[in-house]
Parts: sequence; structure tokens; C-alpha cells
Amino acid sequence: MTPIMPDKTKTKAREELLEMAKVWEKTPGKIQHAIETYERVIGIDPESKEAEKARDALLEIAKRFDKEGKKYSAYYLYQKMGYGKEGLSKRPV
Repeated sequence: MTPIMPDKTKTKAREELLEMAKVWEKTPGKIQHAIETYERVIGIDPESKEAEKARDALLEIAKRFDKEGKKYSAYYLYQKMGYGKEGLSKRPV
């Protein structure tokens, strides 16, 4: 049986994961850890404010990858976030 965590505890856990992802994002060679952690934050509670921040961070990473010529990596993130193969121009409003 899985223990039920109080909402405050869940919020704190999402906040801590978000902070961890931000640190990894700035650490050379750790971008994949950051991406996976942002995805984990979203997976815990897709409707939370932390999930929204994680989606924003993933979008910025995708844009950076695109700008750096890392098209496959950018494409992967755009797909994961529902932008489709056309990238930002096809995001439903």
C-alpha cells in the first residue's frame, strides 16, 4: 500500500525537484538530468504551478537546442510537449 502524502508535502517535493532541475540545467553535461527531472515534475501533477514552470523550462531548452542546431533534441522536446513536428507554430491555442 502506497502512503498518501499531504498536499503540502507533494508541493514541497515538486518545488525541490524543480530547483534540482534548474541546477542540473546550468551544470555542463547534466542537461539530460534536468530534462528528466522537469518531466518528472510534470508527471507528478500536470496541473500544478510547478508543472507549468517545468513545461516553460523544457520549452526554453528546446528553443536553445533548436538555435544550437541540435534539431533532433529540439524535435524530441517539442513532441513531448505536444507541439508536433512543426515546432512552435503548430501549438494549439
